[in-house]
Amino acid sequence: MKDILADVSDWVEKGEPVAVATVIQTWGSSPRRVGAQMALTPSGKIAGSVSGGCVEGAVFESGVEVLQTGVPQLLHFGVSDETAWEVGLACGGQIDVFVKPLDKALFHARREILLADRPHAVATIIRGPGDQIGREALITGEDGAAGIFDRDIHTEIIEKARAVADFQCFNLTPRH
Repeated sequence: MKDILADVSDWVEKGEPVAVATVIQTWGSSPRRVGAQMALTPSGKIAGSVSGGCVEGAVFESGVEVLQTGVPQLLHFGVSDETAWEVGLACGGQIDVFVKPLDKALFHARREILLADRPHAVATIIRGPGDQIGREALITGEDGAAGIFDRDIHTEIIEKARAVADFQCFNLTPRH
């Protein structure tokens, strides 16, 4: 998020809707690592990258749709996929990209943490019950967590996030 922070801050300040795409899993050769992000607006502004240019066009289209519907999307690109060749992912790898509308309240809290260079994690539900998908929580090492998870899974998420010593990206599927 740090590499797209200035652009996203500017767009949010101007009242533009923003979608954020995050690489959540890779297999084989992939141009970007897990955690790489791209932000976009329906007006065509883009910051960051999820694939070094290979699938950005398809991710942009999904981002605009996500902003129109409010429904997050989990995208998969790989060379065995016909779509991958159409969008240019010919590096031999596969990537999963999660696209969701920016939670502006969470963004403001995270922005302050990023500017202060404090360790943190953002846990995002990417699979599970439809009403849970896209919900996020911001977890910090020293002062707790904030977010919109259901009470049943809140504690599990905080424990998993804190168990990741360097606060790298991780996947979580709630058990229901």
